Amino acid sequence: MVNLKAKPFHLDEEAIQWVNETLHGLSLEEKVGQLFITVDLPFDTGAKKDLLSIRPGGVHVFGFSPNATKQHQASIIRDLQKRSKVPLLVSGDLENGGQGGATDGTNLASNMQLAAANDPDLATAFGATIEAEGYAMGFNWVYGPVIDINYNYQNPIVNIRAFGDTPDIVEQTALPVMNAIQKNNRMAACVKHWPGDGMDDRDQHKVLTNNTLTMKEWRETYGRVYKSAIENGVKTVMSAHITLPSYYEELGITDIRTKHTPGSLSHELNTKLLREELGFNGLIVSDATSMIGMTSFGRRKDIIPQCITSGVDMFLFTNDMQEDFQAMLQGVHDGVLTEERLNEAITRILALKASLGLHLTQADERDLDVVGSADHLKLAADIASKSVTLVKDTQGLLPLSPQKQKRILLLAASDEASFFADKAATGDEFARMLSEEGFAVVREYEVKEEGNEIDAVIFLVQKSPGFMQNSMRLSPQETGGLFKWYPTQVPTMFISLGNPYTLYELPSMPTMINAYNATLAVQKEIIRCLVGKQPFLGESPVDAFCGLEWAKL
Repeated sequence: MVNLKAKPFHLDEEAIQWVNETLHGLSLEEKVGQLFITVDLPFDTGAKKDLLSIRPGGVHVFGFSPNATKQHQASIIRDLQKRSKVPLLVSGDLENGGQGGATDGTNLASNMQLAAANDPDLATAFGATIEAEGYAMGFNWVYGPVIDINYNYQNPIVNIRAFGDTPDIVEQTALPVMNAIQKNNRMAACVKHWPGDGMDDRDQHKVLTNNTLTMKEWRETYGRVYKSAIENGVKTVMSAHITLPSYYEELGITDIRTKHTPGSLSHELNTKLLREELGFNGLIVSDATSMIGMTSFGRRKDIIPQCITSGVDMFLFTNDMQEDFQAMLQGVHDGVLTEERLNEAITRILALKASLGLHLTQADERDLDVVGSADHLKLAADIASKSVTLVKDTQGLLPLSPQKQKRILLLAASDEASFFADKAATGDEFARMLSEEGFAVVREYEVKEEGNEIDAVIFLVQKSPGFMQNSMRLSPQETGGLFKWYPTQVPTMFISLGNPYTLYELPSMPTMINAYNATLAVQKEIIRCLVGKQPFLGESPVDAFCGLEWAKL
């Protein structure tokens, strides 16, 4: 049973009446449609599908396309809402700010960057700004904050999307963000990725991944963080394509296939562990259902109804909208998805909508000036100023000065496929800012064993999580070429604009700086720190030495 008056819905009698009347007024086909979150792909060059053809419960709007400005996105969302019989949940990947929803939204910070600033007021402001920019464009659901714990420094999908590598750091940063997102009851937060990412070194876009903790360890870490989020009223949880075999073993289930059921298909993980043990009364949404972590587990027509039967309430994305809809409908006709379970899921979907006020009259126009506003850019700068982290400087290179290190070789590399790719990561702006400080910057130079005409080398590398990556390992381009080691020839530093674990591959790098993001605001603060205009204020939320004693030398 769904308790509509309890946390996290807190519905009044009027809202409860709307939920019940709407539920009873839906046909079977309309109920099935409500289970789906279809996707707007503005970067798709093909014919755009009618996102509302199956009368879905929600749509997801990406901000990847060059033409996805705030005006463009707001127009799309308004049009979709006007054409929908039941108000839509409109979700967005606003993990790091409004930029996740529109090209001119604010890139506030990566999650790990925010944690490095170690300031609860900034965390609250971060969440409030995500809510303000998202709401202005018409979003009402944020797929964040990420509450994964980055135990495995070789995980290619979490990395700087996590707040840190301990439950303490994750809790103290994620909860203020989550509370601020939901404070005005206009936006739902979604903690992810249940039952917990950050243990495996693989990406569930490509393979089913594992959380290998014992249940004692899990309850003290991931379980603790999820319980805190639930107690603080998080409205939604994303159930991912991640296994937790120790929970099945605790239940006495030893069959290998069964105990490796992904969370997105697991009755045990969604219903028994998340709902019954942790007490979650809100909505569960699956992670993207095109990922191989899910699709490799069985035939799509079978796993589609199984997802909802397991306790998930909404099915994220479709491969073929009509085929997936028919598979879900057939699951109802075959009794795989019971009417009782279907109605329970629809009740939670409608309750979430009502908790956000979607059943009330909505204003067509909203103030888009807040998206990318000066105040929000200042917040991004404030986070940047407190987050740049000096991991080590064992050669005593810092601070830099034109008197000591006049000629600097700058080697920049950027991974454009990452979540946090930024045009500023080309190194051009960084070179300009160094020049303004009085340095002579060269971009190409063949470093010799002796007699070099440069005084220092700076690597500026942006490598961050992205889709379908095998690892976060550095490429030859990102380390200056094959079989070269600059620090023994000339003073050298490495500045990471993304991955904080670079010392795993470059343990002998004598000066290492982590900045967790590639924005121009971050690079400005790096320069200020390099020349001694301000101290390095960031506190590493992870073990940047990756447990290697050698890396501390």
